[in-house]
Amino acid sequence: MSQPVVQSRETNLDVLRLLWAWLVRTTERVFQPIEYLFYVAVVKQISRLLDRVDPLSHRIEGTLFKKIMQVTLFPLFMTVTLVIGFHLVRNGYTRQTFLASIGMYLIYGAIFMPLERLIPFSRRWLKNPDGSTDVMLLFGNKICGDWIIEPLQLATIAIAVQKISPAIGQSIWPSSLPPVAQVFLLLAINDFFRYWYHRWMHENSFMWRWHAVHHSSERLYWFNGTRSHPLERLVSGFLWAIPLAFVKAPVEIVFVTYLMSRTIGRFQHTNMDVMLGPFDYIFSSPKNHRYHHAKNTREGNTNYGGDVIIWDLLFGTFYLPKGKQPSDDIGIGDVVNYPRSFAGLMLAPFHHRAFQKQAPPPVVAMPEGLRQSSPR
Repeated sequence: MSQPVVQSRETNLDVLRLLWAWLVRTTERVFQPIEYLFYVAVVKQISRLLDRVDPLSHRIEGTLFKKIMQVTLFPLFMTVTLVIGFHLVRNGYTRQTFLASIGMYLIYGAIFMPLERLIPFSRRWLKNPDGSTDVMLLFGNKICGDWIIEPLQLATIAIAVQKISPAIGQSIWPSSLPPVAQVFLLLAINDFFRYWYHRWMHENSFMWRWHAVHHSSERLYWFNGTRSHPLERLVSGFLWAIPLAFVKAPVEIVFVTYLMSRTIGRFQHTNMDVMLGPFDYIFSSPKNHRYHHAKNTREGNTNYGGDVIIWDLLFGTFYLPKGKQPSDDIGIGDVVNYPRSFAGLMLAPFHHRAFQKQAPPPVVAMPEGLRQSSPR
């Protein structure tokens, strides 16, 4: 190939890179005032209110009261979710059921916020410069979900189910089991597919660029479990919805299972210093998930379970060393200068390699007792 042709291609690539850089900067400038306004008007005001809890947090340090809270909060919220969930569907699933479930999680959020200040795992995580970004990601995913993902999900499920006999699944689901047992069974079945999708996103470099948005946060707290890229949610919606359609569990069981999953997700990302004991070996607990968010990729490529941890135990990706606590230094270990803004995170997967090229080699020390797996 002649030298002028090579130079021409390089020039074209340089022009494209410059155009992309301009697009990223322009998009960030458009959304930056909105993020800042929300931070000043909402996030900062809530933080000031929560600051009043900090003195009490220091006073209860090392007390029996704190120990009781650490041990009881998780089973208490799980039990309350089950009771409320079945109460909401006592007359079937209706619009009122849906609205009540939203109200329930708004109340949960209002409870979780002061509790994270009262018994924090990491006081460094109490700083919230990314709160407005997480809220915008939530609304962005909500709009994308309602207008794009959900219609595509429904269409895909309808086509897939029509191709197979309508009888399939009706004789499979064990409706004779107690309702609570059905909820936990569906939770485990759904999480089997979620486990493999999650693991794929970590062990495949192309999928990781989308999932990196979720791992970009440098702290865990009750709300940022929703931090994800809409395109990641698009694929995950298909992988979870189709199996759900085929097992044909009653809609009431599906609804209560969804509520339980949301409650587990709140605890999974919480900054509360809770102690789950044996529940660490059943559910995807806060302690398990803090290792999953480690910068060390060998620790981060573990504990993939979204709701339960049994599939990690079965497939050799469970990591919970005794006598050790997870670090609060979390985030993406294989990139530098990763975006922090809403617009930057939305565009980041499209130029992920640019961040990787600037990064030093990732830390890949093998956690003791963990079977070898491919690094992300």
